[in-house]
Amino acid sequence: MANEQKKIIYDKINAGEPVKISFKYISDDILILVNSIIARVLAKYDLLYILHSALTIVRELLVNALKANAKRVFFIKNGLDITNSEEYLKGLSLFKEHIIGDFDFIRQDILSSEYSILFSVSADDENINFVVKNNAGLLESERSRINKRFAIALQNENFGDIYAQIEGDNEGAGLGIALIVMFLKSMGIPSEFFRIKSDGNVTVSSLTIPRQIKPVEIVSRIKTRILLEVKGIPTFPENVTELIEMCLSPEADINIIADKIKRDVALSSDVIKLANSAGFVTIGKTEDVQKAIVKIGLKNLYSVLIASTARKILETRYSRFEEIWEHCAKVAFYSKALAMKYKLNSMAENVYMAGLLHDIGSVIFLSVDMKSVRRIADIVKNHEIITTNIMEEISIGISHSEIGYLVSKKWNFPDYLSVAIKFHHSPLVVEDEFKDIVYIVYLANAFTLIEKRTFYYHYIEEDILARFNIYDLDGATSLHKYLMKEFENRTR
Repeated sequence: MANEQKKIIYDKINAGEPVKISFKYISDDILILVNSIIARVLAKYDLLYILHSALTIVRELLVNALKANAKRVFFIKNGLDITNSEEYLKGLSLFKEHIIGDFDFIRQDILSSEYSILFSVSADDENINFVVKNNAGLLESERSRINKRFAIALQNENFGDIYAQIEGDNEGAGLGIALIVMFLKSMGIPSEFFRIKSDGNVTVSSLTIPRQIKPVEIVSRIKTRILLEVKGIPTFPENVTELIEMCLSPEADINIIADKIKRDVALSSDVIKLANSAGFVTIGKTEDVQKAIVKIGLKNLYSVLIASTARKILETRYSRFEEIWEHCAKVAFYSKALAMKYKLNSMAENVYMAGLLHDIGSVIFLSVDMKSVRRIADIVKNHEIITTNIMEEISIGISHSEIGYLVSKKWNFPDYLSVAIKFHHSPLVVEDEFKDIVYIVYLANAFTLIEKRTFYYHYIEEDILARFNIYDLDGATSLHKYLMKEFENRTR
């Protein structure tokens, strides 16, 4: 969509006017626009903290509408009567085999068909209303399936129980309805605020969000265990605390600091290793602690001490999750490269450390309940949910970002670092003081997840891209390629 058309839509949102967009196929551009519309509407009414929940619900409704339209186009194309029970079973089997998960297969047929989707948003003094309408009426079998999923979700409080009853749904959409109900519960919104109605010709799915809501605190057995784990994590050793204080002192003596570090073989190794790493690009390598400190400076040493000690404590207490640390190292590199590219040099080392530690909560989460983590990962992937955070919150009651934040406060991390850990998946709610740091870590993390195929360019918040002068997907992919090239060049 042209920037002029987007501006008209955004101006309507700012003025409190209703917004409507109509389309036949859900392209990446449409998803980006929908994301931006929802974010701007929620920001206007100070409800950005429920952004990912609202996005997840609306995306689910949009995908369901597209699937309903695609199913009918597929039946017509194959000369099958969707209202005939025998032909429906035959067509459904073919539809599942060829189309579900790959709507691009009949994209052109959908675009040339009579079927379309209308997405609209409006607000009044009490509520915000999101509506998804498609011109395909519900079949009785579809209506029955939806009602059953509603019932299961309403009758069960535990997400695991819901998942067990719905897993293996013959059309793959049943869990989506239950997810919506679970999201509503977590937001403190009554289930009747979500409705699906059909008159046989048109289906209307609507979500009403009160402008005044009180989120429900989810208490689960796993959350209780996690909080106990956080409580039991040891604080930083006294010698490290002393070194950190010395690094921050205006009267710091590098000789004394080097002597203290040399007494700890592991810490000495980490200082030298990081001083010679791609994150601290300088000419030549060193194997001497004192020279390493001179090379990287006390500010970087301070970062090394915190990152090294945090990892050591977690790996001593829990399993070694090398994949997480490798991911964090790459996010750290991308973060620093972004800061340097956009002339934010003063925060380059801060974003590097934030990248190194942004996922410390995941180590604890994985150690406490690997089964739940894997289940959540499957759901996030299959339903293309933007972040695991939101699934963690509705199923467990706490996210890996929040766990990491709690640990960071226990270890007395500086505020910018704690904030980056807590909000690296939800940057739009961050106060202005920390926006640049969080935006950088968010974007760096997004790019690394895209490389793992667990995230997509169209998930990236439009306002974040705009902060880096990026206004389309080509710009995002170009920046990503630049970072990958920098990483490859400096890690050879």
